[in-house]
Amino acid sequence: MLKRQNRRVHLVGFMDDHSRFLVGYGLHASQSSALVLEVLRASMASYGTPEEILTDNGTQYVTWRGKSAFSKELEKRGIRQVVASPRHPQTLGKIERFWGTLWRECIESAIFIDMGDAQRRIGLFIDHYNFQRPHQGIDGLVPADRYFGAASEVRRSLQTRVAANALELARNGIPKQPFYLTGQVGGQPFSVHAEGERMILTRPEGERREIDVLYRGLIALWN
Repeated sequence: MLKRQNRRVHLVGFMDDHSRFLVGYGLHASQSSALVLEVLRASMASYGTPEEILTDNGTQYVTWRGKSAFSKELEKRGIRQVVASPRHPQTLGKIERFWGTLWRECIESAIFIDMGDAQRRIGLFIDHYNFQRPHQGIDGLVPADRYFGAASEVRRSLQTRVAANALELARNGIPKQPFYLTGQVGGQPFSVHAEGERMILTRPEGERREIDVLYRGLIALWN
């Protein structure tokens, strides 16, 4: 809820089941199929195509006559859709726990100026959740520890936000953001982070390489 505007908005998220890592999210004024598909496609562009996706029974995911646009998209990409049983929230327990965490630790006490402010600060909280917040369900690791084999450098880069009180700023203001990038090339994870004026690429086996950002690209360095 945008309290100053008395306006309800909708947050869509896709979570990796194994690691609890949020691979994609979007905050919108409506929860239409088109916007859900936008978030889904962005998630897959960044982190690859999953084997299956578990959803609830919302109309943006399921229709009782024919197939929804979401179901057709999954079918086209060879992704199995698993639909949770009605009135059984335990099936979606991991993402439901995340929504509860987001509410208690960020949204409940935050006053967002407008949609842009809400998108920016919720994004900061999700960074905190993915890269900094230990999770009891995965043995005290942060989700990025389990999701990325080569993300330790990214995590260290993001930890500079802790010194700047990033969680509090996510609730109440705008922190200075260190540069970082994670993703996959050819099915292999990589991370890029800044060390002062230098840009460092880390590959899955731990190899580190400085990137000349003016003359070379990530894919060329990967080969």
